[in-house]
Parts: sequence; structure tokens; C-alpha cells
Amino acid sequence: MNPAQDSSVRRLGFHYFPDTLHYQAQDLERWIPELLRMDASWLTLFAPAERAIPEFFIETLVANGIQPILHFQLPIHPSASQDTLKLLLHQYARWGVHWVTFFDPPNSRRSWGASDWAQTDLVERFLDLFLPLAQTAVDEGLTPVLPPFEPGGDYWDLSFLQDSLRGLARRGRNGVLDKLALGAYAWTGSRPLDWGIGGPERWPESRPYRPAVGSEDHLGFRIFDWYSAISREELGWELPLLLLRGGCTPMDRIDPGTGRPDLNAHAQTNLSIAQLLEVEANNDPGAAPQNVVCCCLWLLCAGETSSNTEQAWFGKGDEPLPAVNAFYRWGARKALVGLGIDPEPPVELPAAHEPLPQPVNSNPEEAADVESEGSPAVDEQQDAVQEADGALAGEDGSEHQTLLGKFLQSSQELEDAHTISHYVLLPLYAWGAAEWDIALIQPLIEDSHPTIGFSLAEARLAARVTVVGGAGAISDEALAMLRSSGCKVERVLEDGTLVAP
Repeated sequence: MNPAQDSSVRRLGFHYFPDTLHYQAQDLERWIPELLRMDASWLTLFAPAERAIPEFFIETLVANGIQPILHFQLPIHPSASQDTLKLLLHQYARWGVHWVTFFDPPNSRRSWGASDWAQTDLVERFLDLFLPLAQTAVDEGLTPVLPPFEPGGDYWDLSFLQDSLRGLARRGRNGVLDKLALGAYAWTGSRPLDWGIGGPERWPESRPYRPAVGSEDHLGFRIFDWYSAISREELGWELPLLLLRGGCTPMDRIDPGTGRPDLNAHAQTNLSIAQLLEVEANNDPGAAPQNVVCCCLWLLCAGETSSNTEQAWFGKGDEPLPAVNAFYRWGARKALVGLGIDPEPPVELPAAHEPLPQPVNSNPEEAADVESEGSPAVDEQQDAVQEADGALAGEDGSEHQTLLGKFLQSSQELEDAHTISHYVLLPLYAWGAAEWDIALIQPLIEDSHPTIGFSLAEARLAARVTVVGGAGAISDEALAMLRSSGCKVERVLEDGTLVAP
């Protein structure tokens, strides 16, 4: 079953930091509560190709009902680290990951070397690189996602998609094609949400690079209508679609009077997208169709020095964008509805330039301190949230915990104890992982299912660390650091024997 067809599956998600530096226990404690408050169930993570995102990070997301989408932003050229990626995909599948995509975006000149871009058969050369990775993902039980293309792009994305599907069908790689999903960048730009709705059937005059007078195109949120049409035409069925970098940024909604970003309009647009993703809204002709698996809005968070800070909902300073408060209210209302409580009034935003009310606090002890700004409706909603928390906690409040409460307890345990039981620390050479090292640890993989990676920092989180390679690969200083972290350290010899180094 397509996950979007299950009414219990929610489709709203976010993009996490636009880097690979925020995968620690404190990051989980900071961001999982925010995601749960905003009713998000998906999170796109940029995955490094040389090491694994820590096991506890992935498993804690999954345990809290948040499905990670791993995006490996690989350079588009033959890589010698296929074995490393195979190892990573095997581990991710075991930890609960289901969706992976590779490269970004292949229809853009900047993603290729100058000489590679200039050669013929660009799509076929891309498929030569994508297919082995996709096949490995399928072999591990993962769903490979054809990477999102730049809307428009240097190579028109609709043509690139059509040629890619034709190439896949011609090659007869049904093992991949039967499991394949499509990625699409569903940013709105400055266009309304219904721009291009109905796809090419409704707008047959649309042409590459030449907007027809009176016609709309796919360069907006409704890009999925156009991609689905190509899928039907080329394959005879609609592939699942994951919408990435969705929604609008503050820069897409400029107040014509001030020339500055209209943050309330930004919040309203993204909240409207969340409403269109509701499965029960599929009777609405504007709702996202069922083959849309999820939509990850851009961008949850970014560091203050990041080039993406101005686009992040949590960016500079401690004050989030108004969209955050709007989604708090959205998430609170959905939680109450799920408990059979009818909160009034429905979630709506104030007129432009008016400050948003403070978010409803789901903690009963703190709710009384929240300023309602004199609004009876906000007071009523606070009471309802407190009632919901009481229902979740049980009448005596002693044995039952909310999912968030369980997470906060477990996050403290992560800090107080080793979070990985067994870690195999591999040396990473200039060309990637060595085949002989991978063959050497195969019995360990089959015997104890350890976490496998190349990161000394991650190894320090393990109770037991098996080191592969001699002193020239993993230094004595590194071993001393592991021991000082309380790790039981052992080294595997060439004959597979485990010894204390």
C-alpha cells in the first residue's frame, strides 16, 4: 500500500539542517519536541557518504513516529566507494529507514564537471550511476527515490524525467522500476498554490523555457500533477512522489508596501499546504493526490552562519518565524481532534502585519503562565490542551506518559550511558573502504549486528568497540581516547581473531 493511502499516516515533514553536523543527542532533545508540536512525521536528512548518521539518532526519530528520508548528495561521477554505501544502506535499513535518494540535481549544469556536462547522452550516463545504487537500495529493502530535479533547470526537468523513465523501462531493470519513487522540488516561488493545477492535460500550450501567453506551467507547488502525468504516460501507472524543499520561503512573500518579507503570508501559505496534505481532504479537488507520500517543507533550522539562515523557520536568534506558532496551533488542534475533542475556533492566521498569539503550551503546569492576550478563544483552547494532556497521562498521572515524555526521559539516558552496544570502527582510505576490511568483519555482522562506521566520535558512544586495521590505520592515541570514554576496545586480526590491543 502507498503510505499516503493509509488515513493514519500523516504527510507533513520538514528539511533538517542543510549540513551533516547536527546528529547528536542534544539535537534530538532540541528538535523532536518541535517536530511533534507541529505534527510533522517526516524529516529529510543530508546523509554523508563516508560515515553513518548515528544509530541512536535514526532509531529515536523512528520511535517518535518521524520517518527519515536520507539524501546522499553525491558528486555525479563514478565513485570508488560503492562498498561503503552498501554497508551504510544495510545499517540504515536495519535501523528503520525506508527512503533514500542519491545525487542532486542531475539536470543542473553545476552538478556535473564541465567536460561531463558537454558530452552526449547525459540522461543515460546519469542512469549508469544511479541504477547500481538504486539496485543496492532495493536489495536492502529500501525504496530508491529518483532524485529531485531543478524545476526548469539547465536540462528541462520534464524532459529529463521522461527520458529517465524511458531509459529505465528500456533497460528492463524491473527490480528497481517496481520499487522506484520520484522526488520533486515543490517550492512555490512567488506563485499561488494552484498554479499549474491539472498538469499538461489542462495546460497543453506549456512549452520548455517559453511560457505561453495565458498558460500556466509546472514551476510551482503543483509540480506533482506534471510528474504524475509523465509517469502515467511512460509507465502506465503513477509512481509514489516525495515532495522535497516544499512550500515557500520568507523571500517568496514580499509585502509590496514595505518591500520586506511578509512573514504572516509565509505562514499562511505553508499552513495551506499542510491542509492540502490531509488524507481526509482528498475529496477537495485541490488536495494532494494519494500518490504524494509526503511533503517536506524548507527549512526547519540552520546555523546562524549558514547561507540558508534567512530561509529557516528557526534561524537567527531565539525568536522563530510566525509560521512556527501557526503550526503549533495546527498541531495542538489535530491532537485534540484525535482525542475526540472539538477545539474551537479552527486554526487561522490574523491579518497581515498583526502579531500571532503565543503558542498553546501543552504542559499543564506551564499553561497557566501563557499569555492569551485577552482572547477567550485562546483560553478555551488552552483548557482543551490541558484536558488532552490529562487524558494522555491517565487519571492518576503516574504510569502513563506521552510519547514526548518518553523521549525526554530517553534523551537523558543517552547522555548518561553508552548509546551504542557494539561499534565496528573501520579505517577510511583515500579511495574509500577497503574490500578486505569489509570481508574481515562479515562474521561480526552476521553474529552481533553491530553498528558500523568510520567515525571516532560515534565509536566513543559505544560500550564495545572493535577496531579494524593496524596502528597505521587506527592510531594508539585513538584507542586511548576510546578507553577514556569507557569503551571496551578490541582489535580484529587478519584471521578474524579478536584481541585486546
